[in-house]
Amino acid sequence: MGSSYSTISEDVKSVRHRPSASHEENQIYYPRHSADAVESFNILRQKLPSELVLDILELAEYWVLSATFRADTVGYDEGDCRDRTPYLTSEPIQGERFPVREIRINIWSHDQGWSSYGEDHGTYRNSWTWFDLGIERLPGRDDISKDEDLRLATNVHARRETMHHQITYRRDQKLRWMQNLQAGDRISIIPRARFHGWRNTVEKASIEVYTSPVL
Repeated sequence: MGSSYSTISEDVKSVRHRPSASHEENQIYYPRHSADAVESFNILRQKLPSELVLDILELAEYWVLSATFRADTVGYDEGDCRDRTPYLTSEPIQGERFPVREIRINIWSHDQGWSSYGEDHGTYRNSWTWFDLGIERLPGRDDISKDEDLRLATNVHARRETMHHQITYRRDQKLRWMQNLQAGDRISIIPRARFHGWRNTVEKASIEVYTSPVL
């Protein structure tokens, strides 16, 4: 459930505009797909060596963006979380082998707003509602999430007001699971809650996956 779209920058020489968390879907970003990147590559290599053009496009972060967004308030208690049902799942990753350059995740959520542990209110201590990153792979591929810490975010303890969690993963962080994502894989946001009385309420979320274009 949720909407999806693809994106881009207006000029390869300018800093790529990043979509805001609100995602105005009438905006257009480049490259929309690899064909846009190929056209830019061919234009630039009329004056520059191909190897230099590839470096320029990478430094300019001229990457294809696939984004998904969902705005639908859902509450999860411990029983709802046993099967690890995602709140939101990305589109299949595009590109060639190991194409992911950056992942940006936004989540708006809160817990039940109360607990018996007043000394922990307003902190992250003993907070039992959180989010994990899910990785869905094509059949036959290895489980790259094994032994990885894939907790995305934790709600503040006993805070009923909505929090906005922003998480960014970049390729230069050299995260093993991210380096091994391949075309066709998907990532997801998995709400979690543990123990009686704890409830994780999600209001909306987005996933942005930036991949290197196929040149």
